[in-house]
Amino acid sequence: MSQRYIFRFWLPLAIMWLMMAIEQPILAALIARLDEPKLNLAAFGITFSLALLIESPIIMLLVAGTALAKGRQSYGQLIRFTTLLSMALTALHLLIVITPLFGLFVGKVIAAPPALVEPARRAFFWMLPWTAAIAYRRLWQGVMIRYGKTDQVSITTVVRLIFTVGVAGVGLIWRGLPGASLAAAALSVGVIAGAVSARIYVAPILSDQLALAEAEMDRIGMRSLLVFYAPLAMTNIINFISRPLLTLGLSRGLAPLESLALWPVLMSLAFLFRSIGFAYQEVVVALFKDKQSMAALRRFAISAGLALSALLILLAVTPLNHFWYARISGLTPDLVDLARAPTLIIGLAPAAAFITAWLRGALVTWRRTPPITAAVIVNVMVLTVVMWAGIQWLAIPGVNIAALAFALAVMAETIFLGFQVRSRQDMLMKPGGTSPSL
Repeated sequence: MSQRYIFRFWLPLAIMWLMMAIEQPILAALIARLDEPKLNLAAFGITFSLALLIESPIIMLLVAGTALAKGRQSYGQLIRFTTLLSMALTALHLLIVITPLFGLFVGKVIAAPPALVEPARRAFFWMLPWTAAIAYRRLWQGVMIRYGKTDQVSITTVVRLIFTVGVAGVGLIWRGLPGASLAAAALSVGVIAGAVSARIYVAPILSDQLALAEAEMDRIGMRSLLVFYAPLAMTNIINFISRPLLTLGLSRGLAPLESLALWPVLMSLAFLFRSIGFAYQEVVVALFKDKQSMAALRRFAISAGLALSALLILLAVTPLNHFWYARISGLTPDLVDLARAPTLIIGLAPAAAFITAWLRGALVTWRRTPPITAAVIVNVMVLTVVMWAGIQWLAIPGVNIAALAFALAVMAETIFLGFQVRSRQDMLMKPGGTSPSL
């Protein structure tokens, strides 16, 4: 398996993730150009973190669609599972936004400044369609990946971005909504458009390959689907818990309002660099067949990850830092000055994202998903300890402590997964071992 072949397969998926990553800097720049930018940037950071936490169980539907959609029966189970999960999570979202639960969580648990609670609640209401739209889109995108339609996957994300930016642009001219609410509304319209386009592109596959009966061994019951999917869902639930934990640390460290305002902009930059590494997991699931392909996929992950980390570090230590945060993101001078150190601290995060995607893909291919959950638990444990210790003993802005906790946590997760894959590789690839196939 050549590096060129891997690159061609991965590139459309990388574009998909890159388009999603571009959303956040665009929306942060939009909020920064409207009234009360610090207040609305901080409110949107809280809103987006909570929305990601609620949607976290559906993220791995992309992997499930890629790995399991092999015929009429298996796809039927997947679409039923997606519908039930979407309904439950949307009901939870609505319950939180219309009851005192939102104020309790944001005001008491996160301990955000009181002025942020209502702006964040209004923005959170605008994101009500978010989870269901993403759930269906990711399932259908996974089906497209399985049947080699990676180019169409990237097109659906371009559609999403066009609608998100379009709504944001209209709102910037109209100025009828606060920045946080406008960004949330733009995201909701974008994900709905992305889901509709994904359904259009997946239709030929549904009427052709997935209209046929699969082999008996490829059929899945709801119980076996839950056994496969639950560890993957828990991975994202635990992982997204770290976002409110980081927000808690930001609000209790030095310069809380500045840290809360800068953090979503910093994380959008980190996501921009890490996102194309996330796309690599589905590449590994689709292409991992034997020991030779495993080595080729590992080599690509290491090379691409180190190249991206080098670019992020370059941005942190050169005038590009000022260009990004001041000119592109539209931050005030005090926030621009504050951004250099945390950007440098997270410099190795893109490399960790690529290598983690390769390691997770190998475990999914072997259907050994529980270690993925364990690795994320390690991530959150390291993040919590570093955040707590930093707040107690380091007299530095909260955003620097959060960046340090984030960087050490993703590196710990990568190292843990490395040991897990190494031990299973030795077991599964020796003579008489289980073949690492789907």
